[in-house]
Amino acid sequence: MGGEIMRISYRHIKRYKEIAQVMVKYGFSFIIERINKEGSGSKIDVSSSEPKDDIKNMTSGQRLRLALQELGPTYIKMGQILSTRRDLLDQDMIDELVKLRDDVETFDTDVAMAIIEEETGRNIEEIFSEFDKEPIAAASIGQVYNAVLKDGEKVVIKVQRPDIEETIKSDLEILKRVSGSIQDIIKDYNIDMKEMLEELSSQLLRELDYNFEAVNAVKMKRIFQNSDEVYIPEIHMEYTTKRVLIMERIEGIKLSDIDLIREKGWDTKKIAHIGVKAFLRQVFDFGFFHADQHPGNIFVLSESQIAYIDFGMIGMVDNRTLNFLNKFALAASEKNVDKIVRVLTEIDAIGEETDIEGFKGEMLYMIHYYYDIPLERISIGTVLNEIFRFFRKYKITMPPQLITLAKTIITLEGTARTLDPEFSAREISRAFIKNYYKSKINPKNIVMETRGNIEDILLDLKNLPKQIKNVLRIVEKNNVKISVEEVKMTRIEDCIKELTTQMTMALVLASIIVGSSLIIASPNIERNMGIKYMAIAGFFISFIIGLILVIEIVKVKIKKR
Repeated sequence: MGGEIMRISYRHIKRYKEIAQVMVKYGFSFIIERINKEGSGSKIDVSSSEPKDDIKNMTSGQRLRLALQELGPTYIKMGQILSTRRDLLDQDMIDELVKLRDDVETFDTDVAMAIIEEETGRNIEEIFSEFDKEPIAAASIGQVYNAVLKDGEKVVIKVQRPDIEETIKSDLEILKRVSGSIQDIIKDYNIDMKEMLEELSSQLLRELDYNFEAVNAVKMKRIFQNSDEVYIPEIHMEYTTKRVLIMERIEGIKLSDIDLIREKGWDTKKIAHIGVKAFLRQVFDFGFFHADQHPGNIFVLSESQIAYIDFGMIGMVDNRTLNFLNKFALAASEKNVDKIVRVLTEIDAIGEETDIEGFKGEMLYMIHYYYDIPLERISIGTVLNEIFRFFRKYKITMPPQLITLAKTIITLEGTARTLDPEFSAREISRAFIKNYYKSKINPKNIVMETRGNIEDILLDLKNLPKQIKNVLRIVEKNNVKISVEEVKMTRIEDCIKELTTQMTMALVLASIIVGSSLIIASPNIERNMGIKYMAIAGFFISFIIGLILVIEIVKVKIKKR
């Protein structure tokens, strides 16, 4: 560790000293002392440094927010990421970190124009008929301008700050070098510094390349291409590069301006319903959703249409995650905490340090508390925050997919309530259940899931001989002797035969069902009645095989008794 700290001191000494001074200023000198103690090379003297009285009177969350704000883009983004991790931090800390904003000083417009020309390989006059030199927003990563293309289309331009990539990469390297010391300091929290830094690095490096945001926007536009309720702005890919993004300008009312929306006489309840429906469609139909749905990123074009902007933060969920949510919800509705623990075990959320009995007790209490409360009075955000508090306390680790989804649902509920104070969890819950079971009974999804299960079984069977060979090699290598004198070999042979027969029948049954389903699902089936009857016969045969299989299993169980 010492050698790593020394390299930081010499390669990034100026930036490292800036970071240390800010940390000391806001009362986090113990972190620098710990790094000084474990490392060699340049030391930062913190012995005579003392925070001012007004800083001393602040909460830890306030001091951390101000420190991150002063340290710049890398640390602001780290704070923003942490503000979504309700599974890691207490609510009072979250409340402070969500106040972190990218509001920073603007950089010179001439520099921005030079970057545009360098990136696109064209002069400003070749691309735009008008270019407003006064930026409309300045964020930590880039700056935003209004302009008009040569064909008359109004656009907004994102231009990346000069040298921002070098600054961020330097900060990330420093953070990685000192992560061991920080991990020791925060050992009482359920925070894996290495994992968090990997997430931070991935997100920041994506944000440093506007091509990622452009692709996200194009995919989102494809999702809503036939929708009259959701509009996605056009991305001008011919001008978009790593450091420049040109997008159609949305002229509407920001969702955050509720008073103006109401002055228009628009139905805010209808707008809230459109937003919730659009989110659920993204999640259930595509597994790809806008993950930053705060009011500033949603425009209202009319009472029957909204538009999204800023596609830098996108969430993705797969069928496994949705299946987990369904199992968890069903277990909670049954008040079955043992089943909840089994479901969490399936996704490797429960670690060795988890006090399972304590977790069961608190989870059961929470279920009983919320069970009889009408859905109209329940806040999804409150419930999710309570669950995250339990998970934090008992060191239960949730998949990043679920954390992003939960954070987005909390933000969405808050946004919906600003439009409709009577908005309740019932709407999201009913829509969730409806969409989920609609997906589950979809023949195409059933066929795909069955095919996936068969492929898994076949893969396991294919790998079984290799796994047995590996076990035998380990046994031979370690000279392990297995005594089988008292084992009834005949009974073992019978069990293997029964198992092989049942497995073979199950595979044949699954194959016939999948084959028949694919035939039935074919759009050309009505053209050939012979094939149709063949598919029906396949279902009949599979029924007979299934019946035989059940009888065989029952006979085996009777024998065992």
